[in-house]
Order: sequence, then structure tokens, then C-alpha cells
Amino acid sequence: MFRSCVAGIALGLCLSSSACAMFAGTPHVQTNAALGKVIVYRNGIAYFERSARIEGDSLALHVPSSRVDDFLKSLTVIDASTGSALPVSLPAADRAGDTVEIKVQVPSAGTHDLRLSYVTESPAWKPTYRIVLGDQGRGRLHAWAVVDNVSGEDWKHVTIGVGSTSALSFKYDLRSVRWVERETIASDTLLAAAPPTGGSPYTVGGQEVRVLGNVALDEVEGMALQQQVQTRRDVEASMDGGDDSEDRSQHRRATAARPPAAPSKAGGRSADAAISNARGANQNQTANAVDRLAAQLRAGNHRVRIEGYARAGDKDMRQASLDRANVVREQLIAQGVAPDRVEAVGTGRLSTRDGVRIVAAETEPPKPAQAAQPTTGTPADNEPIGTAFFVSSVPLTIEDGRSAMVSLINAEAEARSVYFYDPVSPRGSKRFAFKAVRLVNPSGYTLDSGPFTVYAGGQFLGEGLAEPIPPHSEAFIPYGLDRELAVDPVVDDREEITRLVTIQRGIVSTESRTIRRTKLAISNRGSAVAEVYVRHAVPSGWTIDTSKHKVTKLGGAYLFAVNVPARGSLDLVIEEWTPLARTLDLHTDAGVQAIGLYLKTAQIDSSMQSKLDDVVRTHREIADLQERAATLESQMDVYRTRVDELHAQLVTLRKVASAQQLSKNLAQKMEEISNRLQAATVELSELKGTLMTRRIAIQDRLAELTLETRGGTR
Repeated sequence: MFRSCVAGIALGLCLSSSACAMFAGTPHVQTNAALGKVIVYRNGIAYFERSARIEGDSLALHVPSSRVDDFLKSLTVIDASTGSALPVSLPAADRAGDTVEIKVQVPSAGTHDLRLSYVTESPAWKPTYRIVLGDQGRGRLHAWAVVDNVSGEDWKHVTIGVGSTSALSFKYDLRSVRWVERETIASDTLLAAAPPTGGSPYTVGGQEVRVLGNVALDEVEGMALQQQVQTRRDVEASMDGGDDSEDRSQHRRATAARPPAAPSKAGGRSADAAISNARGANQNQTANAVDRLAAQLRAGNHRVRIEGYARAGDKDMRQASLDRANVVREQLIAQGVAPDRVEAVGTGRLSTRDGVRIVAAETEPPKPAQAAQPTTGTPADNEPIGTAFFVSSVPLTIEDGRSAMVSLINAEAEARSVYFYDPVSPRGSKRFAFKAVRLVNPSGYTLDSGPFTVYAGGQFLGEGLAEPIPPHSEAFIPYGLDRELAVDPVVDDREEITRLVTIQRGIVSTESRTIRRTKLAISNRGSAVAEVYVRHAVPSGWTIDTSKHKVTKLGGAYLFAVNVPARGSLDLVIEEWTPLARTLDLHTDAGVQAIGLYLKTAQIDSSMQSKLDDVVRTHREIADLQERAATLESQMDVYRTRVDELHAQLVTLRKVASAQQLSKNLAQKMEEISNRLQAATVELSELKGTLMTRRIAIQDRLAELTLETRGGTR
């Protein structure tokens, strides 16, 4: 029990409200046993302890009918002198009224001290907190519990406590008298008849199987022929323009269990006679058995499994046995049984007599719906929450229909004002950091989720809401948004190779990473250094790089602590990565560039490093040669165009006698350009030869470059 922090726990503020007044006078447990302790929990129940000294052989308790189930589920009665549990008795449910009298039976006359405890429905208590900030990072934490007494009786001088655990609680019907419905079987005829083949329970795989009945092989064959005839009639009716498909389906289901009509003289109706011969005298008996089973299935919610058997001569024994099981399944569905409650199974086993066996299938309980994933910013499911348990040190009095604020904690705690940047939570901000209290829970119990009111120097600062705070752990409670601390986030991605796996003919298989870089530019507009805690959520499948920062976890996210100077700024860079497999082609520019970047920081075998460096260098030379060749081709195009222009000008000047000097100059210039064109042509030819040589060389090197080590190259 937590004593050091529960200072003044006996102090209770009684409150009156219309909500509690509505419950005043609620029926409650009436008995001579005095109420000594009440522990109210957050999961809708309360624990009661009573004591009584009796003279006689019984103690009567009058319990409201609405509370009997919880009462019986949890009632414990102990004889204090012997420690023995005592039996109780109560009237059956159909003979009790609004109040049920429960008697505790004492085995012998005399004086007995009894201790009773039970759990019953109760409103959950509500936590509320106060934080008074002080100096040097210290403060005072006040915790209160609002307890509502709507039990129907006054709690006078009772030890009051509150608790919060992970214990489950539910309602369960223990009071009702349960009758088991049984089938009434009567003889349908006064004539003697041989009974159908009976079944018996037996154990398979550790589970008991209840056999409901068997259907003989010839009877199943008769059902199959009947269904074939009905299907043929449906097809013929559709060809004749009869009823639509829905009407035919309903007609087929309605008549599936009835014997086929008398054979027609028309051709193709000989199957009707075959059915009559196949079914014989057992027709009505089988129909009655299937009818009874169908009626039972329609009335209940259980499931059956129809196991088919094969016969000698079947080519595919498993398929043949499944077909026979489906014949009976269709017969039951035609009589209104839901398809999902009848399962057909082909056993593949031989039987000379039985066509199918019908057994009871265990009904699978409905699977609980998957709970919604927690909203971003809430604690992860696997984060410990713990328990809370606070009990008053002195008795309290809470009248029926009133609420009380019971003091839980009044203790000094580590608490100081900080900034909390939370872009993760639904009510968070991506632009500004919140003013918050960094609180360390001073108690040995969990502080349940509830509202916090923050004070400092006699001034109200704000209100916040916190998730459950485990014992002696820290929490951040945002209470204000003054916009003094602004944040500008910038996110970019890149890819890096981490390992070479294989190299075959210039194709490189690598293990790479997609790296996401989040840069937070934090600006402090205040006049004091700001202690900032940055909350950052990492998506599933990603890993955060914690080598550059000291980080902690909070609510499934990471927490970074930084100090931003007054009227200054600071850049916080967070990197996270996710692995991916990537294939590079060293015949392409992109592949060579990626390998070149990898070689700058990689630590691999020196021989492989040299070979890859040579490939990168040769590829760079080829790129330079291609660029030089493209430049020459562009210059040659300019030269040709200029030569053509000069030639046209010279042809024009031949007709002008006074333009001989100009013609001479133009001819000289054309000759110079032609010489340049010729030199460029020769150089381009040499470049193409060198380029071809380099390409063949790199192709040869790539063809011989292999990497097939067991672990790859880092």
C-alpha cells in the first residue's frame, strides 16, 4: 500500500449532483452485516467487504434481482473463527420477486463472526490531477479520485479505496433455471418396422463425435437420380419458355424431397422408373429421417457434417464419396437448412451398406472482431500500463446519492516546464511546439488517464490530458500553445547500396536502403533557452538511425531532446531507412553512377574494388569520348553549313566583274573551313575507333566480372 505519497488521503470532498440524485434510493444489498470496505474500480465494478456477528444458524441477505448474478459469481462467506467457507441457499429464479433472499447456513448454533465479500456493478471512479510548478525542476502533484455512491445505501465510516487493473469483468447468468430441450420421439405407425442403422459416439483425434444417423447406399443413389430428373425437368421447362429461373429454383427446392412423379410414356423418362426401383420400400423411411434432421437444423443453430463413403468399382473413391455427401446436403438445403450449417466431406473409405453418415459438428464460436489499431500518438498495445491501488487510511462517510473527491496523492515530484513538439497525435501541431510539463510519476502505481490542471506562482497556466503514466516513469502533458517555438519540417528520400550480393555479366544484385531524411528547423523566438522534446513516429518496416542522437521511446514513437538557444535556431536531422533489393545494370549510366557512389565509402575486397574502379573509370572515359564526338559532329554541321553558304556566294559573285577581290577572300575562307572540316572528320574517325575499343574492353571486363561469394560483399 502506498503510504509515502498518500498524504492526507483521508480528506474527502462530498459533492451533490443531479446525476447522483437520480440514483438515490437504488435497491441494494440489505443485511445486518456491517459494511466495512468499498474498493471502486475503473472497469465498472466495486468490491464490498462486510462483517457480522450472529446468534443462530443463518444470516439473511436481501439482494436486488438485478444484482444477483454478480453477487453469486463473486460471493465468499468465511467463518472468522475456523476459516471455513460457508454454504448459501436461495430460491429458484421463477419463484423469486424483485428481491432475492440469500441465506448463509451456519453448521452449528452459537455465536459466529462472519466475513463476507462480493463484487457488484458500480460506476467507475474518475481521476483528476493538479500540478504546481516550483523551482529547480521540482513541483507538487495532487491526485484525486471522484467516487460516486449510487449503491442505494449510505457508506458510513467505511474504508474507501480505488483501483485500476487489467482484470476482465463481465456479466454471467447464474440465476436463471436452465432447461435442456429434448426431442420427443413417438412411433409413426403401429406396424413393426426395422429401425434405421444406428450410430454411436466414438473418439477421433481426442474429440468425441456424436453420430446422428446413417443413410444407406441405395437410398443415396435414389436421391441422386431424383435430383437428376428434377434438373432435367427444369431445363426442359426453360426451353419450353416456362417459369423464370428463380421460380424454377424455388419449385425444385420445394419438390426435392418428394418422390418423383409417375413415369411418363414420353421418350427419355425411363429414369423415373429407375428411381422407383432403386428406392423401393425404404423411400418413406429415408424421407422421414431427412425431414426430421432438417426440422432439427431449422429449429436450432448447430451444424452437421455429412461424411460420404465410396463403393467398390468407383474410379475416384474420394470424389465419389464427396458426390454422395453432396446429394444429402442438397436435400437438406432444399428443405430450408442454411448452406453454411451443412458441411459435405468425402472420406474416400469403402462401405458396402452405408452411403453417408451424419455427425454433429462442433459450432465454432464467433471470432471477436479485431480491435481498431490505436490512433497515432496513443500508447502501443505492448507498452506496460501497470495497476493502481489507493486505500484511505481512515474511514470515510459518503451518503447515498452523493459523490466524493478522495485525495490519492499529495507529494513532491520531478516536474518542470518544457516544449513538446508533437506532429504525430491527431490534435498535435506540425508547425509549433506545445508548452508542456515533463512529469515523473512519484508513486509506485500507475496514474490513470485523466485531466491535469497546471499552476505556477499562483497563476493558472493551462490544462492537459495524459495517457496512463506507469510507476516512476516520465510523461509529457501539453497545456499551452504560445507559438514561441516554430518548426519548419523538410523531408527528402535517397537510396544507398549497403551490400553487393551477386555480379553476373554486368548485372549487379544489391541490398540497398531507402533513406528518409527529416530535417526540422527549430526557431526559438523567446528570450530564454528552450528545452525541446521532439516526438517522431517511425512507420512499420523502417529503422531509425540513433547513432547521432540520444533518443527514448514514448507511446510507440521516438523522443529526441534538444536545447534551442534564445532567439536562435537549430536544425535537427532524423534519418530512418527501410531495406530493399535492387538490381543495377553496369551497361547503363545510372548503374555505373550508383556503383561509383557505393565505392566511395564501401569496404570490400581490394581485387573487386580494383575491378569495379576500372569499370567506373572506363565508363567515364567512354562518356567523355561520346561527349567529344558529339561536340565534333556539331562543329562539322556548322562547317558544312558555312561552306555551302560561301559556295553559293562565290557562284553569285562570278557575274560581278568588280568583286574579284571579295571572291578571292571568300574562296580563301571557304578553303580554311574545309580544312577544319577535314581535320574534324579525321579526329571524329579516330574518336569513334577509340570509343569502339573502350566499349569492347568494358564489355569484356563486365563479362568476366563475377561475384558469387556466400555472404556477398559489404
